[in-house]
Amino acid sequence: MSTTATETDVIRPAGHEEAFARPLAMLREQAPVTMVLGGAGTGKTTFLHMLRKHGGSRQVFLAPTGVAALQLGGQTIHSFFGLPPRLVDPDQVRPRSPKRTLMKKLDRLVIDEVSMVRADVLDAVDRCLRIVRGRPEPFGGVQMVLVGDFLQLPPVVPMAEREILEHFGYEGPFAFDARVLRETPVARLPFTKVWRQSDIHFVEHLAALRSGRFVADAVAAINEACFRPHRDGRIPVVLAPTNARVDAYNRRGLEGLADGGRVYEGASQGEFDLANDRLPVPEALLLKVGARVMTVRNDPERQWVNGSVGTVIGLAPDRAFVRLDAGGVAEIERVSWERIRYDWDETTGKVEAKVVGTYTQLPLVPAWAVTVHKAQGLTLEDVRIDFDSGAFAAGQAYVALSRARSLEGLSLVRPLRASDIRIDRRVAAFASAFEAEAELFPLRQQ
Repeated sequence: MSTTATETDVIRPAGHEEAFARPLAMLREQAPVTMVLGGAGTGKTTFLHMLRKHGGSRQVFLAPTGVAALQLGGQTIHSFFGLPPRLVDPDQVRPRSPKRTLMKKLDRLVIDEVSMVRADVLDAVDRCLRIVRGRPEPFGGVQMVLVGDFLQLPPVVPMAEREILEHFGYEGPFAFDARVLRETPVARLPFTKVWRQSDIHFVEHLAALRSGRFVADAVAAINEACFRPHRDGRIPVVLAPTNARVDAYNRRGLEGLADGGRVYEGASQGEFDLANDRLPVPEALLLKVGARVMTVRNDPERQWVNGSVGTVIGLAPDRAFVRLDAGGVAEIERVSWERIRYDWDETTGKVEAKVVGTYTQLPLVPAWAVTVHKAQGLTLEDVRIDFDSGAFAAGQAYVALSRARSLEGLSLVRPLRASDIRIDRRVAAFASAFEAEAELFPLRQQ
């Protein structure tokens, strides 16, 4: 058996509210821009939940992609500000969003997954807020909270677009390259205490791979411990870099089952474009008895969480029955993902999150294998990594390895190579300086 949990579930030790008191107090002291950066399993997701709970009624939560926005319960940056889905020259941006009243009333804007936000987009956000609010300060005086890890998944920027960014005067494509961040002091909140793994040696190996220091020693240690068949009695989730590799694993898994299976059709209402939106679950979901599956939502009754793994034992027209690896049988019915649009409510004087579209489907995906990208944020008790021809993005190998809770529950299809550890040296230097220059906080590793 294997079990999984979301980062939120595994990083809440006794007294976690006290652990986040200092960061939240820092925001209440009105630092104009705060970066909350930390590696895998250090508490960023829990921090976001705490901020949503205690941060007041005039804040908005945004993310760079539609899937990230759905998971966050927020809106995409581009839809909120009315930005085009391409490179933008911040100097030419004109606010086209109908959110002018809301922008004028905002106290705080939170951006999650900031590592995937391009510099030009952050500068466009700055310009929109200055113009709409009629204030010359960075971001028009709105307090900004930027959350993520630049040493995990980077923005997708083709070489041709990198050249255009250079013409715009950017040193690089990352959010920390934005011009606006040169104009204002940035408060630094490094989250460095790892809650996900308890084995100090594993934590040290992962830290080495994340930073690009002592890589050879970390690679050798992980290979010695993990290049082997997976531990007996456990069925791991395979992580691979590409959709093609993952699809092959899942296709073989389904084809090997005798059951004829059942296809579940997803349905959308309102502003949810099935043809073009990236969906959390396929529109046509084929399940069979015996299939390995993963839940991609939290159950309100806490029978399972986002990332729970199990085996299908029964199928009905509108639900599936799954024996969870963590124990028990779950009856999993259709759920709805909500597309949020923020508005300002004059009556209450608060930010209102309106549901403008829904997508309804069983919250299950095949789980013989999952892409590294889709596994981001999950904790896996049993994971087997197939790097295939190698990691193709900076931070990808670190993201994959850091999903495992322990070395005992981690195995490798082939040995890890130093060439799999792709590090952007500018990003590594930025992260090192960020942690070195920041004040020590309670979440720092002791």
